[in-house]
Amino acid sequence: MQKGVAWGMLICGLTYLVLLIEELTPSGKLNQILDGISGLGVVMTLGVTFLAMWPLMKMKLQGKFKLVKEPESFFSNAMLMSFKNGWIASMVTIILLLGFSSWLETFELSHKFFFILLFAVSVLSVSISFFWQTRKDDLEQLEE
Repeated sequence: MQKGVAWGMLICGLTYLVLLIEELTPSGKLNQILDGISGLGVVMTLGVTFLAMWPLMKMKLQGKFKLVKEPESFFSNAMLMSFKNGWIASMVTIILLLGFSSWLETFELSHKFFFILLFAVSVLSVSISFFWQTRKDDLEQLEE
């Protein structure tokens, strides 16, 4: 389930990057294309996340899933660590934006642009961190 949610977050983050580009482009054909791509991204985000969570939701609805106190799994710990890394990335982004605020004001960007940027950084950093932590590496082969 965590892997599916991470994929949903990655798609969501990429969708918000498209929205950033859309904020920077003037109204016209390119803007309409970017709007369509972002709409597709929203649908894909919802679909991937729902498909990842559906088996667990189905078990809960059928009463087959009882919450039992179990030790945390590797994937659960990776997801928690990824959220921590996402928070750190968000804070670093805010610090950088504040540090360069007088220079950024010369571009006359909307407030919406910065909120979209922060959300994209947060979601992308969580998903990329999760995939990095759960990647397969060659350490298992070295142990043999």
